[in-house]
Amino acid sequence: MRTAPRYIPTRTSEVRRIQLRSRRLVTGDLMGQYRSAFRGTGLVFTDIREYQPGDDVKHIHWKATARTGKVFVKSYEEDRQLRVLLAVDASASMRALDSKASFGKALEFTSLIGALTQGGNDLLGLSLFGKETLSYLPPKSGAKRIQQILSALMGADSSHLGTDIGAGLKQISLTLRKPSIVFVLSDFFSTDFHDELRSLSAVHDVILVQLESALGKIEDCGLVSFVDAESGEHVVVDTSAKSVRDGWEAALQSRRIALHDVARRNGADHIVISENTMQPLLSLMKERARRIAR
Repeated sequence: MRTAPRYIPTRTSEVRRIQLRSRRLVTGDLMGQYRSAFRGTGLVFTDIREYQPGDDVKHIHWKATARTGKVFVKSYEEDRQLRVLLAVDASASMRALDSKASFGKALEFTSLIGALTQGGNDLLGLSLFGKETLSYLPPKSGAKRIQQILSALMGADSSHLGTDIGAGLKQISLTLRKPSIVFVLSDFFSTDFHDELRSLSAVHDVILVQLESALGKIEDCGLVSFVDAESGEHVVVDTSAKSVRDGWEAALQSRRIALHDVARRNGADHIVISENTMQPLLSLMKERARRIAR
């Protein structure tokens, strides 16, 4: 008697599963928040019309004016198509645990942004980096683009040791010519990158997305041996000691505050994703909408 073959997930099926879950989250209200928080970066010429008192003379359409004998001006509207780039840290520290590791959250966040950009017919790209840029997909529209990006992330080599965020941001500055929205997804265990962030933020709208693994909160498990995913260094921690757990939490909060300050001082935004992927993004979008309305 033959038995049905056991289902083994493929990269394609996993990409579809992640996308399906993200699409369920993207409601009309969320799309509205997205459009309110992230605006077009320029104006697009749409038509010409007769000059009216108060119109800016620099918008006069001289050819139409000379041809008709009446003064005409150019009409513009905001370019609503956004260019979005996801800069994702693919170093070993991002995969230190299982599916709850930082890289798993990067996949979920990427899929969520992909669903939003697809709903708005925006352009989406990917820069995958470790100590250097590993791969680059320029911003492009279409349903296939998010599938290509998720496949690239899921197929990324996890053996890269160390992270140089500064080098990754510098490469983006050199490559990404048109003003874009840049989400930098990382655990931010890296050397200093302040100068590169300031340069990138001068041209682009940058959001630092700090991804925390399940080790964001430490439980009482007695003596636990930890291994650094990149250096291989071992350390034994007595998690039963309240002072250790409190110190762990204090260090975590200190890292969050420090990165938030780095972002603020260098013209970027900052969110933390430790559990829920959508809520920090939604909070950021509401805050940005309030800023724009002021």
